[in-house]
Parts: sequence; C-alpha cells; structure tokens
Amino acid sequence: MLEVGVALLAGLLLLVGFLIMAGPAVTRALRLVLRRRRPLRFARRPLQPSPAGLHPTTGKALAVAGRLAAMLKERGMERHAGALRHASGRLEVNEADGIYAMQEVLRRLRSVRLGDGDDQEIFEGLIGQLRKALNDRAEQLELLPRS
Repeated sequence: MLEVGVALLAGLLLLVGFLIMAGPAVTRALRLVLRRRRPLRFARRPLQPSPAGLHPTTGKALAVAGRLAAMLKERGMERHAGALRHASGRLEVNEADGIYAMQEVLRRLRSVRLGDGDDQEIFEGLIGQLRKALNDRAEQLELLPRS
C-alpha cells in the first residue's frame, strides 16, 4: 500500500515537472479548454447606461433629462422637450457648457404645470433628480455658478 502511494506521488511530481518545463503554452491551452467547457454567461447591463467616456453622474443626468423630455413630449410641450434635448447634446459634447445650458432649461421649466397632480409630482421629482445630478457634477468640476 505504501508503494502505491509513493508511486502516485512520484507520478504527480513528474507530471507537474513536465508542465513547468512546458511553460505558458500548456497553461494557455488548458485555459482555452476550460473556457470552452463553461456555459456562456450574459453580462448584466448597468441600470443607467451612460455613453462611453462620460462621467457616471453626467450619464445619470442625461438619463433623467431623457425621461423628462419624453414626459414633456407626451403632453405636447415640444419646445421644452427640444430645449432639454439640445442641452443634453451640449452636455455630451462639453460638460461645462452643457451643465450651464441644462441649468438654464431647468429655470424655464419652473413655470411648467401639468394637469394631473400625480404627473406634476413625478415631474417635480425628475426635476429634483436632474438638478441634484447637475449640481454634483458642477461641484466635481469646480464650476462657478453663472449669474
């Protein structure tokens, strides 16, 4: 029994020695074989995808602005929705100018009143989220408020 254990141990050491001598080529081949055996896993999408190269806070602001624009467009307020889309475009190209443009649009949206109380509450919540995201990003960029 002892001879069998020693023989197995010697064989294992011999196999490990050959693998070490063979080097990275064997480990690459082993990795390739192991990858093929694994089932495919689908990557989870982030909750709020942001365009490549944008800060997550900016991406959050763009997502909220998109929801606001869609809400305004549903109610026939094309001019306000267009202004939001224009400011979003500027925010994607140049963050500082886009933040200032978006804050100007938010000032104009103060006077917007929707007919339904629930819709108005949702609208004001989205405005608050957008304002918070813009203020956070402006603070990160150390932008001064425009007068």
